[in-house]
Amino acid sequence: MPSRRFNNGDGAMGKWPGSSLYFEIKIVSFDASKQLYSVVFKDGTDMELKESDIRSLNIFRNKKGSTSPSRRSRSRSRTRSRSPARSPGRTPKSAKKSSPAVRDSRKGDYLKVHLTPLKLEDFNIVTRNGDNINARNVELHKEPAFDQAEEEVEIEGMQIKNEKVLHYVQRKQYFADYDKDIHQEFISKPAVTEKIVPVEMPMVEFGGAVGAGLMMLFMPPLLYCLVYMSGQKDAALSNFYPPWTFSDLWDSTVFGYYALWILLLALLYLFPIGTTSHGVLLANGKKLSYRSNGLFSLFLIGLLVAGLIYQRTSLLYVYDHFHQFVTSATLLSVILSVFVFVRSRRAAQEELSVAGKSGNFIYTFFMGRELNPHIGKFDLKYFSAVHAALIGWVFINFILLLAEMKTQELERPSPSMILVNAFQLLYVLHALWSQEGMLTSLDIAHDGFGFMLAFGNLVWVPFAYTLQAAYLVRHPVEISWIVLGAIVAMNTLGYIIFRNANKQKNGYRKNPQDPRFLHLKSIPTSCGSQLLISGWWGFVRHPNYVGDIIMAWAWCLPCGFNHVLPYFYGFFLTSLLLNRVSRVEHLCRLKYGRDWDKYCHLVPYRLLPYVY
Repeated sequence: MPSRRFNNGDGAMGKWPGSSLYFEIKIVSFDASKQLYSVVFKDGTDMELKESDIRSLNIFRNKKGSTSPSRRSRSRSRTRSRSPARSPGRTPKSAKKSSPAVRDSRKGDYLKVHLTPLKLEDFNIVTRNGDNINARNVELHKEPAFDQAEEEVEIEGMQIKNEKVLHYVQRKQYFADYDKDIHQEFISKPAVTEKIVPVEMPMVEFGGAVGAGLMMLFMPPLLYCLVYMSGQKDAALSNFYPPWTFSDLWDSTVFGYYALWILLLALLYLFPIGTTSHGVLLANGKKLSYRSNGLFSLFLIGLLVAGLIYQRTSLLYVYDHFHQFVTSATLLSVILSVFVFVRSRRAAQEELSVAGKSGNFIYTFFMGRELNPHIGKFDLKYFSAVHAALIGWVFINFILLLAEMKTQELERPSPSMILVNAFQLLYVLHALWSQEGMLTSLDIAHDGFGFMLAFGNLVWVPFAYTLQAAYLVRHPVEISWIVLGAIVAMNTLGYIIFRNANKQKNGYRKNPQDPRFLHLKSIPTSCGSQLLISGWWGFVRHPNYVGDIIMAWAWCLPCGFNHVLPYFYGFFLTSLLLNRVSRVEHLCRLKYGRDWDKYCHLVPYRLLPYVY
């Protein structure tokens, strides 16, 4: 196998795919199996390049001010034209003020060159003519589109007098299969130079500091209320008078058992087995590595549970002390939130989340200050989101299944309980099987690790998402085979949409040249990535959320219609995903600018065609 030419951290010039232009890059890593380099362009765009598409910086510097016969004009006219490779001293002043639209003579593509350095932070787009791309926090930028030249770079017969040439948009016929009106509206307009203005994202998520404070105050009591009423035969707000004492909510022995449970999950997380995946590119130009061994951990937990049952160890201790376990989990989530907030004071600025730079204590504590807090190789956020949340979810579901059999004196679980457990186990197995896809989710890639994710993963997911199973323990529901079949069909439909949409997105992002995705159509963006406009992602903008919502309501239906309590999860998840739609689209508009407007024109509906 040939040896690699460039080392990690080396600076070089990389060829942008589909063009003859080279831009300054930094080598991140090398995949020996694929013979590809992972590189980062100066604007933050990361991609994989072949060694033949990478050149040494010295090659370009040696060409400074040189001309070549091959670059001279092949034809002469009465008005003698200057070669684009002439030295800058002989270049007319008009050339310096030329439009930023540059033509690649070999391919006939029009390239729009951006000369302002980009950072992997939130930003707004402002055009030279003052068009407001983002509705809020936009300041008109009146500086010239081209900065003062600092270094000459000679590229395929043209000199671009700026070392900060970062990225461009190729104007190819991506809209060939669409009607001429759309083509004319978005493609035929004169090129407009965009200026990228870095800004801090405003505190608008969850109502800012006020909303964050209210959620921290009311979410724990709301969970206690739901858990208490799910265990009451006649659950209603009118008779919500829990006769709780301090001992009903706190038990040091229970806290010890819960701490041992978290310690066991942490040890399984650190176990050196499973595949290693890389997260998104961070502001410091690095990618974190994650070990995907969630399925392995779940399998070992299953063997442990089977061994305890075989030894006739009662697992109903968890159900009998359910409120104390909720208190223990809540206390641990608060301790963890305080810990990560205090340690984040030593974190570098580039390691902070967007919300962590807001300066508001309440909002920052809730949303999380540090993006990826680590203790050595132990990623606190990733562990809580995968192992503590998902494995704890199915474990408590199984405990509630055993509790139903004892309470109702059944030899086997009821069909309703089997459906709830099976549906949610399938969902968790899918998440653990495709852990790599979770690395680009909003929680992992954008949100910091604070109270929201600590409480949500350690407490809310295991104890609130199991509300249907908790309700069925004391509220038996009889369903016919026809109804059972209809519920299964509904969950299957939601799962197919959810699974295929995520598979299509993650697979296309990883390898657009995969034969399975060659039929898909996309539009280019100034960030170097593509936005799918066909397949599941051409149907609506968030098809994975559509499947998620369908499954959520399918999990509630086995509980019947005698009470609204088991339908809390359906209402909660629907509202959560509607909020996430607005958050994701806000981030996409900041990231893609005008390209996102094009995408929204081609895919106009978010979740439901012709409705929303």
